[in-house]
Amino acid sequence: MLDIIKRILRLAGSRGKKIKLGFLLGFIDGFFEGATIAALIYAFVAIGRGLSPGDIGTVIAIQLAGLCGHIICRYCVARFQGGAGVEIMAEQRLKIGEILKRVPMGFFSSSNMGEIAATATTDLGFIENYCMFILDRVVNGFVATAVVAVFLVVYDWRIGLIVLVSIIPIVAIFRYLQKKGKLLTPKRQDAQAGLVSATLEYVQGIEVIKSFNMNGDRARNITRAIKGSEENSYKLEKGFVPMLSVYSLFIKICCALIIFVISTLALNGSASISELFIIVISTFGIFTPIEQAVSLTALMRMMEASLNRLEKITEADFIDADAADIEPSCYDIEFKDVSFAYDSALVIEKLSFKAPQGSTTAIVGESGSGKTTVTNLIARFWDASDGNICIGGIDLRQMSCDAILKNISIVFQKVYLFNDTVLGNLRFGKPDAELDEVVAACKKARCHDFIMALEDGYETMIGEGGSTLSGGEKQRLSIARAILKDAPIVLLDEATSSIDPENEKYIQEAINNLVRGRTLIVIAHRLTSIRGVDNILVLDRGRLAQAGLHDELIKQDGIYKDFWNIRQKADNWKIVGA
Repeated sequence: MLDIIKRILRLAGSRGKKIKLGFLLGFIDGFFEGATIAALIYAFVAIGRGLSPGDIGTVIAIQLAGLCGHIICRYCVARFQGGAGVEIMAEQRLKIGEILKRVPMGFFSSSNMGEIAATATTDLGFIENYCMFILDRVVNGFVATAVVAVFLVVYDWRIGLIVLVSIIPIVAIFRYLQKKGKLLTPKRQDAQAGLVSATLEYVQGIEVIKSFNMNGDRARNITRAIKGSEENSYKLEKGFVPMLSVYSLFIKICCALIIFVISTLALNGSASISELFIIVISTFGIFTPIEQAVSLTALMRMMEASLNRLEKITEADFIDADAADIEPSCYDIEFKDVSFAYDSALVIEKLSFKAPQGSTTAIVGESGSGKTTVTNLIARFWDASDGNICIGGIDLRQMSCDAILKNISIVFQKVYLFNDTVLGNLRFGKPDAELDEVVAACKKARCHDFIMALEDGYETMIGEGGSTLSGGEKQRLSIARAILKDAPIVLLDEATSSIDPENEKYIQEAINNLVRGRTLIVIAHRLTSIRGVDNILVLDRGRLAQAGLHDELIKQDGIYKDFWNIRQKADNWKIVGA
């Protein structure tokens, strides 16, 4: 419990003072909550000696003081702790966004995407809603019970001794439940992350699922994930219920024992009738705070598991941890004996080439030859295993991700658009761009006409992932976004793969305008689109097999000439009827 409090305070940073103040006020509130019992005790004592109007006024004053103090304290606790909790989690969500931009892409491969999504949504929401409430109840529950126990020891050592002795097994049960929770709650959280991951996969692949009639019960992954979440949630409840029942029964036995002892003392004349009533009334409130605290054990362990997953992200190693915001003096790109492997699979091996500033370099090769990996390394989505990659003579490892990416425009083969307006998606390239600039970029990318044909033009909302647009339309928007960014380095990964023949001509013109005076690295399977580039690199299983101009390579026996001949045959391909 103390460990969780320390972690929350560490997470809170400068807002930790508010949380500590909230704990203090919660502790003080425990005394105000006890004002009702205190007023009744005072009333019984006064009745024993003869109730006077002054005693009645005192009882009313105690009740009013307790009520007002309780309201004020609860308001302050909610404001300090609850408010701090919301602010802390808001900061953590923004922090996660910044971190995910700076971790290597391998982080997303080794970490379950469902786990990341669950951390940013479910876990942070759970901590935000329940963290302060749980800690307040648990800490002040034990404190309040201890205060009452001390009061009873002073009032009557025999009753106080029963309470103190009762607390020992209660603490033992609490510790057992903590250990039990450490075993059960991580499994439940993992199952929940698996469910999120399976749901994302199901939704994103719904077209394939429907086309192969795999919907409903035949979607096995999501069915297993749902069953797994159900089973682990059931195991969590099943693991806690027996001990909580024993704990609750034990408390009731302790209360009955206290009432039995005070009743016996009253019958023997060792205690007065007023004392009997005082203890009987107090008994029902002695263990309530600690009973509530122990009942929150499962939630505490779930919160600990959520904190573990959050810290796994927040403590991830940045790819540019030791880098600086360096601005290169020029924008040529050079690979020097670069090797790279995904885990143990070598993808790039001893690759060397130089793309001078303002030149166009095309990369071709079979699928899996490492073409896309080259662009990922230039953008520093990954770091090379060996060798050096430089922009303007500066090693990428010395440059921060922000310094690199602000100088690079990327058009991916698989275009992703956000659930926003067309204008909002385009402004990813330049957030402060005026509408005139956006329109000019769209005209160059040949997408202005189809945008204006949409219901609300540039203010039209498009579905997540650009689901309301065709593949060619999405790709043209992506090119417009790159044109708008106007970066000195442009990376094109199969930028024309989804463009129809009519628009491909216009896109090529737009790309020519985009890359004029810029360093361009282009990946293409359509060899006709790269005939006029300055240099062509032919990759074979991560190695540089050939390099040169189109006219030179077409005359050489090798991979490029084979690709060209295959492409010529493919252009004449047709479906033969039965």
